[in-house]
Amino acid sequence: MKGGVKLTHSLTQKVKLSDEDMAYEILASQGRAMHYQDLIMEVLTRQERPQDPAAISGVLTHINLDARFAYAGNGEWGLKVWVPSKSSRKLPTITLLNKGLPYDDDNQELELDLEGKDVLFDDGEDGGEEDAELEEGSFNNEESW
Repeated sequence: MKGGVKLTHSLTQKVKLSDEDMAYEILASQGRAMHYQDLIMEVLTRQERPQDPAAISGVLTHINLDARFAYAGNGEWGLKVWVPSKSSRKLPTITLLNKGLPYDDDNQELELDLEGKDVLFDDGEDGGEEDAELEEGSFNNEESW
């Protein structure tokens, strides 16, 4: 065929899914976590592979290394998208007479009427020598902060 393109593959051919892609499809269709033994056996059955120790450990290794899966405990694996995200960031609070205000993370200044009130700031660090060097009236100088 001169100047033409010859297709060498069929579009009707089944695409063979990897172990982890097959496990993902199984869990997504189940809609719940599955015990790893059941999940692995289902993967091997759908792929028409023998259930020998090498194949079993290979599937488990692929699931274990794929970030789309999450261990749910008691030998069960689920999808990571099912796990609620945890906020690992702890926000400091400003204490005003035993009332906590959440830290404003938008870099906006909090306008508080602090005149005549006792304010305690706890940044978790010891002032050490800096606290000893501060004199009365030095708070007006921004460089001392």
